[in-house]
Amino acid sequence: MVIIGLPTNGSGGLNEVFSPRFGRCNSFTFVTLEDGKIKEVKAVQNHAADAMGGAGIQAAQIVGENGATEVIVGFLGPNASQSLNALNLKIFQAPNQQLTVKELIDLYIQGKLTANIGSNVGAHYGMSRGMGGGGGGGRRS
Repeated sequence: MVIIGLPTNGSGGLNEVFSPRFGRCNSFTFVTLEDGKIKEVKAVQNHAADAMGGAGIQAAQIVGENGATEVIVGFLGPNASQSLNALNLKIFQAPNQQLTVKELIDLYIQGKLTANIGSNVGAHYGMSRGMGGGGGGGRRS
């Protein structure tokens, strides 16, 4: 039996779109596989999504607390990577395209996902959600 944790958009589930942002995803979907078949699906809200810092570490804790033995990720920062490795989870890299959880699980079952050993983005990746940049300079006309 394998339990795979996947970061997802929305409220999670098999038909939900996979989120490439591990620590900042909206939810996690946990898929239990037995003999290459889906036995159970559970969705859990990611309460770390809006954390000021440490979202990746907190997200990894959520994955561990829900019994995952493996995880499929898109972008993974160094802190989340270390936390997942400390939990002895096998990490797989999702392709860089928009897929549903079900599509990713099918790729996993077919053996088409690559194992990922470490982080693939810098610390604090994806923290900023806005494009403001504050270029006004505070000057009056």
